[in-house]
Amino acid sequence: MLSDVRSRLPAILANGLTAIGLFAMILDTSPATTDAWHLIFLGAVVAVWSAILAELVIRLHRHATWQQRFTYLATSEGAIDLASVLALPFGWLVVSDPRDASLFALVWSLRFIRHTTGLTLFVRVMMRCRVSLLSIASLFGAIFFGASTLAYIFERHAQPETFGSVGRAMWWAVVTLTTTGYGDLIPLTIWGRLLAGWVMIGGIVMFALQAGIIATAFAEELRRQHFLRTWDLVVTMPLFQKLGAATVADIVRRLEVRDVAAGAVIVREGEPGDTMYFVVSGEATVELEHAPVILKSGSFFGEMTLLFGTPRSATVVATQPSVLLVLDIADLRELAARRPELVDLIEREATRRRDANAMTRSPASADVI
Repeated sequence: MLSDVRSRLPAILANGLTAIGLFAMILDTSPATTDAWHLIFLGAVVAVWSAILAELVIRLHRHATWQQRFTYLATSEGAIDLASVLALPFGWLVVSDPRDASLFALVWSLRFIRHTTGLTLFVRVMMRCRVSLLSIASLFGAIFFGASTLAYIFERHAQPETFGSVGRAMWWAVVTLTTTGYGDLIPLTIWGRLLAGWVMIGGIVMFALQAGIIATAFAEELRRQHFLRTWDLVVTMPLFQKLGAATVADIVRRLEVRDVAAGAVIVREGEPGDTMYFVVSGEATVELEHAPVILKSGSFFGEMTLLFGTPRSATVVATQPSVLLVLDIADLRELAARRPELVDLIEREATRRRDANAMTRSPASADVI
């Protein structure tokens, strides 16, 4: 945990510095801010900008060639860094009031998301469903212009000030389509009110479609990332390396990746179990009366409980931070029907270990739980 905090310390410091600059910019907009406090807040904004500039210079200096530097600036992280540096000077050039110029520091808020994978995930999702979203946007535009025109036709004589032109009716159309309903523009004629009802229903339907499309795309992208990560872990296991790609794909869809901290109890002796575990990395220890058994990368345990219905015969504790692949009993039974070669392999190993336990009772053979 300490190493994880250390690795994230630069990002934490950068985000903290950015927050200080944005907070100073916000406080400087208060009418109660005196000239003395204005200078303090402005100095804080400039100091943060100087730190952001120094950070970008250091990052660019780490790249040996100009091509590598331009490549970095073309990434999302590099583009955000460059925009953060240029925002304040641009404000100083185009705005005469220093307080208004400081508002361009709003660009710094993008720095909070540059280290997250969520931005990349969002871009991938938007690219995946762009065709469907553009279709919904086109339908939205058609209904928007149609509603504006019809509202002008129905309400122009009853409310010439608010519906006297199609342009004026557009404000009513957009707040009605988005179901915001500020209440400042209300149709008076019967046809105008019927139109408003249909427009509100159409807006709800379109936003529901957009939400469904985006949610489905997010779920598909998360499943894809989970599949790729699990595949990379599965192919490192000796047990799976001799299996075909189709079998591995079936296994990957059913395995759950679990990160286990050092000292965590994975299974406890005597408890019923419905899962088996594959050690991808790290180390776990089977606590036995005679001598502990060390399970390293490539080992698996817990299969006897699934195959023979026996309770856990020993407690297993993670002695190092470990990555495990977890297979529950329902997925194992489904794999038994679809991929019997895998289950036969696991069952042969479980039978061998059980027989060895029964014959020798030796500590080394008691690693089956």
